[in-house]
This record gives sequence, structure tokens and C-alpha cells, in this order.
Amino acid sequence: MPLTIINGPIIQAGESLSDGIDCSAGAIVKITMPGNWNGAAPLTFQTSSDGIMYNDMFMPDGRELAYTVTAGTGIFVPRLTTGFVKFRSGTREQPKPQNELREFAVAIDVVGGGAGEFTVRLDHHFGGA
Repeated sequence: MPLTIINGPIIQAGESLSDGIDCSAGAIVKITMPGNWNGAAPLTFQTSSDGIMYNDMFMPDGRELAYTVTAGTGIFVPRLTTGFVKFRSGTREQPKPQNELREFAVAIDVVGGGAGEFTVRLDHHFGGA
């Protein structure tokens, strides 16, 4: 699993929504939280296919995709596939501005690893359940 680490996105001081970062090279598998994250604000997301128009991310059951987070920790993400992404402090209904600049790091599982290379992953289950 070749990983690429992206520094960012960044939530500016006094804001709740970050700038966008390009995650189109693969699926997000880990997010590193800033060490100075304010309080109990959940982490939510916006996504975009083109880096211009963003939409809030929701689960199939209609709930906003949200993570309960702790400052200075890593969050393992179950292969969040998105083109471009923004991070939000709080929810779309209750954004929570951060009082200082907050910079994240994102690990991307880069599919393939080389130009023209295509990787297929299969899980084989033999026998009983």
C-alpha cells in the first residue's frame, strides 16, 4: 500500500472550514489532528469532484459524516474516497470556529503506485463463515 502524505488542509484562525486539498490520487486512510484543536468540536467534511463546487458529506442514512476527535491524534479512516476535500470544525448546522490556525495531515493510499499500473485487491473466503 503506497502512501502519500499531504500537509493540510488548513483551517484559518477564526474560521470553521478549511481550504480544499486534492485527494484524487487515492483514498484517505488516515487523518492527523492538529495538537491545538479546540475542545469538543466534531470533524465533518465537504467534498468536490473539481475543487470548485463543494458539498457537505452525508452517510447513506442521511446523517452528516462526522468524527469525534481528540487533539494531536491520528484517525484511521475506512478508505474515504473523494476528489477534493475540506475539513470543518463542527457540523454544517453548528460550525465551531477555531481560535488559531489548525493544520492537518492526510495519508492517501495511492492506488497503483506507478504510471499505467492498475491494482486489484480481492478478499478470498474459503470454507465456513
